[in-house]
Amino acid sequence: MKKLWVMALGTAFLLQTAALYAADVKFEGDFRVRGIYADDLDANEDVNDQQAFADGRFRLRTTATAGITSGVVVLDFTSSFSDPRQTGAGGAVDCSATGCTTGNYRFGSANFGGSYNIVGVREAYLKLDLNMVKLAFGRKPFRLGHSLILDDTMDAIVGKFMVGGFEVMLANGKLLDTNSTVAPGGGLTGSDTDLYIAKTGFNHGDMHNIGLFATYLKDRGPAFLPAAAAPDKTELWVLGVTADGKFGAINLGAEVDFLTGSQDVTTGDSVDLAGLNVLIGLGFDVGAVDVGVAALYTTGDDGTDAGERNVNGISGNFVLGNILINDNILSDREGQCASVGGARIGSGGSSCFAGLGVTGIKVSAGLEGVPFGKTCHTELAAIWAQTTEDPIGPGGAGDSDLGIEIDLNHKHKLDDNVAVAVNLGYLLSGDAWQTLTGGDDNQLKGIIALNYMF
Repeated sequence: MKKLWVMALGTAFLLQTAALYAADVKFEGDFRVRGIYADDLDANEDVNDQQAFADGRFRLRTTATAGITSGVVVLDFTSSFSDPRQTGAGGAVDCSATGCTTGNYRFGSANFGGSYNIVGVREAYLKLDLNMVKLAFGRKPFRLGHSLILDDTMDAIVGKFMVGGFEVMLANGKLLDTNSTVAPGGGLTGSDTDLYIAKTGFNHGDMHNIGLFATYLKDRGPAFLPAAAAPDKTELWVLGVTADGKFGAINLGAEVDFLTGSQDVTTGDSVDLAGLNVLIGLGFDVGAVDVGVAALYTTGDDGTDAGERNVNGISGNFVLGNILINDNILSDREGQCASVGGARIGSGGSSCFAGLGVTGIKVSAGLEGVPFGKTCHTELAAIWAQTTEDPIGPGGAGDSDLGIEIDLNHKHKLDDNVAVAVNLGYLLSGDAWQTLTGGDDNQLKGIIALNYMF
């Protein structure tokens, strides 16, 4: 009996000790189902691009905290990262059919029976709180300013600390590691691609905030940034300034980004990289109506100077409207780089690099409580936009007018965990589309989404 008591007391002690060091584990989830309809998003009725489908996404976030350390893992379930059943020209994966690497999966792709066997790790990083310094290691989200330059995940080492009352963030993002086992062909560290970030800001109470950030993209190898000729290396600097504040009844948000760099080539002269973004937004109330006005200007590439190319961002996800500057049919990131045409840096999408740029004005008016009570909000918006540089076609320079977009957005919160959103967009296409896609038909897109969050 005495041995039993000793064993019981010892077990209780061990369990108590383990409990003291047990991690605090929290789970959060986001399950989204959407119905999507789109027609003539290329403004060309001769191209059969009408779409009507449903897609789903389940995202699970797990956070484990023990002492000064936290581990975060975000998983995407039923995500079509490289579905071999959906192929395009030359056998390549057709992302228009599945939404590659987005966390979305269109219903019906798996046929009868079986289970989706695709799980993606969207985020995975450790956080270490050392009081004076906070560190993070792994794949984590980054957002600079108003998402014009960068709003995405990447592998990085991050440090945050205070300097004279200012919080400073320094980060080294590893975009391409040629020593890793997943790097195509392998290689030396001298061919890596890194993104270095410095970010700071200061607040005046809770009403005003000024932010400063600088990034330095160093592509040491020839394959990361799209090139005008055989590249040797690329360097790109970005300096951004943001301002957000409340001045009486007016809310202000603004951002200015300067981009400059160079792309060396193996033969011939190097190519200069340059760009500028300007965003100004105002919000205020008129009676029960919340009114918003936003103006966007981004430089473009006119195609006349082979020694200079335009850049508007790294991996931005800025949203202008439901159709213009919005790729949420194929991506859960919802936006894209604030330009028209070109290639997104590093991933081959659109449209950070060598695009035409975009100039636009958006006016919106929203009303809370209409039509289903205080838990809903309805907004009507109008957007005028044009390409900053004229598109060039076989007949020479074309018109820059992208048209006028009318949006209707409604969100209804059913309870603390469930919300329904309806987003409709109709673009009265301008003459620029005749040069860009060969048509000027009006464009239509509608999305109904059900979100369950826990």
